[in-house]
Amino acid sequence: MSRLRLRTAAVSQGASSLVFPETMSHLLRKRISLPRGRIRRLVTVYAGSWIGGATAGMVLAIAALAPGGELPQAVPVEGEPFGARLVAVDSEWQLTFDGESGRRVMPAAELVRWGRFAEVMRGPVLVLADGGLLTGAVYGVDKERLTADSDLFGPVKLPLEQVAGVVFELPADRHARDLRFDRVGRATGDSDLLILNNGDEVAGRLEHIDDTRIRLAAAVGPVDVEVHRVRALVFNPALLARREPRGLRAMAGFADGSRLVADRLELSGQSLRIDVAGAQRWTTAAEDLIGLQPRGGRVTYLSDLPVADDRHVPFLDLPWPYQTDRSVSGAWLRAGGRLYLKGLGVHSAARLTYLLDEPYRRFEAELAVDDETAGQGSVRFRVFVDGRVKHTSPTVRGREPPVPISVDLSGAKRLDLVVDFADRADVEDHADWLDARLVP
Repeated sequence: MSRLRLRTAAVSQGASSLVFPETMSHLLRKRISLPRGRIRRLVTVYAGSWIGGATAGMVLAIAALAPGGELPQAVPVEGEPFGARLVAVDSEWQLTFDGESGRRVMPAAELVRWGRFAEVMRGPVLVLADGGLLTGAVYGVDKERLTADSDLFGPVKLPLEQVAGVVFELPADRHARDLRFDRVGRATGDSDLLILNNGDEVAGRLEHIDDTRIRLAAAVGPVDVEVHRVRALVFNPALLARREPRGLRAMAGFADGSRLVADRLELSGQSLRIDVAGAQRWTTAAEDLIGLQPRGGRVTYLSDLPVADDRHVPFLDLPWPYQTDRSVSGAWLRAGGRLYLKGLGVHSAARLTYLLDEPYRRFEAELAVDDETAGQGSVRFRVFVDGRVKHTSPTVRGREPPVPISVDLSGAKRLDLVVDFADRADVEDHADWLDARLVP
């Protein structure tokens, strides 16, 4: 692989300037904190191969996070949302927030979500068996473990049974990107699989991988491919250990788009420690954590429950099956410019029915037309409790912010969620029940 010596790279902000020489192979990632104020800059330099004395491509991307903007929002199970920084998490999942109204301590089980989850903007990305994502370069694999280098956590070793695969090339289109992650994370079969940039797929047994090449033992013989020709690598799905979720845990979101299922998380001062993927403990800077959504707490998400009945009545003839934790198109849930991890995606006109075997006090959600419609779509949401209408929304249109609702469920045995046509029949009516949950 060709190599490039980067002589000088500088980033200036007022009197602040950085100059760093580095020897680079294909891709250099470097985090640099600029001293001016408290502004944190994430500087990523992509250096392409050296061709005839000039780089094939170099991109310098700078993302700045400055204090003084809106505080991250915390949504508690009880009470109103509030803006606050998450300043501490202890080993017993006690969360400490610091906001405009002062300091607040609460159990993670009492939190719906805090902060936001970032989009994954570049690869490679490790897709984990538990639904997590980790941005990092792959450097090797043996019979039991995969070795990678994460910008956040440094060198890490993951049990192969916890890694569904690796996405090397990220499409620019969000929808295509989401589907590629799901293609790897939800794959079936009993062999490793190479998905090439030209669309070809090669099944076999992985023999070698590093940051430049992948070798597979296939039925046609050894297949040796350069990494830049590979869209994704799927590890044998039959060998994955998909753990049954137990106890309180949380999906932790990080600034680079990584998100990890945390069995345990401790945040103190400037340091964050997280236990992931089979009792591994990793450490990074506290400021890298930008989102948190507990699982196994007080609320029960409808997307985790079976549907007793579902009905979709298309305006014409095109059927749109409902989706769990995805928009109706199969992409990730997005509304109001935010990424949501939990919810239901439907297309008008639709009805979902749930039988409530346990007593719940409230049904809560945020109602929206998914961002994937680019501002189109218009729907009305209705909530029926034991056959009676308990909530009817105004018309909700594309690009409007999500509308929070809370519906009384005292003594209820049945819950029906209905989405109807509004302005223009069912054109782009991609309706989201975001964070749809039952509160005991």
